[in-house]
Amino acid sequence: MARKKLSTIEQRVKSFIREHSLVERQDCLLVAVSGGPDSICLLHILIQLKDELGIRLHVAHLDHQLRGVESDADAQYVVEMAQRLGIPATIEQQDAKAYQAEHHLSLEEAAREVRYRFLADTASTVGASRIATGHTLDDQAETILMHLVRGTGTRGLRGLKPCTMWQLPLGEEKRLVVVRPLLRVSRQETTDYCRSHQLKPQIDASNLSLSPLRNRIRLKLLPLLESYNPRVVEALLRTADIAADELAFLDEETAQLWDG
Repeated sequence: MARKKLSTIEQRVKSFIREHSLVERQDCLLVAVSGGPDSICLLHILIQLKDELGIRLHVAHLDHQLRGVESDADAQYVVEMAQRLGIPATIEQQDAKAYQAEHHLSLEEAAREVRYRFLADTASTVGASRIATGHTLDDQAETILMHLVRGTGTRGLRGLKPCTMWQLPLGEEKRLVVVRPLLRVSRQETTDYCRSHQLKPQIDASNLSLSPLRNRIRLKLLPLLESYNPRVVEALLRTADIAADELAFLDEETAQLWDG
């Protein structure tokens, strides 16, 4: 049977996956799907690539119980999407606010910890070796700015990495290998991809709230910086690449000194 021709964005994602060795053949890859444009785009692209990459997919969605009926609708949407695409899925609910109160964290921190613990447990249950998230180059730019606002060194300027080992908090032994196949794809491109494939992702109204720092950077700071430099996102990405190269060089030199 003839292989389906991949779109430009699918080709770019495939090249990025191979360049950074994000998956291995025979892997089961757990795909974190919120129901928004980025994660739906990621899932749809991975389905197009899975046979060529030799991987199996499993969808994971966590309802943090933060948005009432909207959260319920997101979960139902992911269930129906996974069924329509023929991909097995694990859907759960957990109370992020209760976890926040118990561990004295910000709501963002609590939601992240609950989500990654769920992903770790699900990966273990289904035999997934890695977890794919829908972080885009816009998330990369926002992350670098968050680090700058809070104060950072060279490692913070590197921002998000294509592949990260994520250690669960509270001294737990579990570690996650998190991969980000869309890290060179823009948020606008994921939206356009969903539209062109007649996908109708969920819209999270909480992304418009100015309470979380990331949202303020996305909605206020980045547009302001773009008024000074319309290509500021590209500049931030170049900074991340330079920082990553410098760190890789320093790590290599350090390793040689220790070996010597």
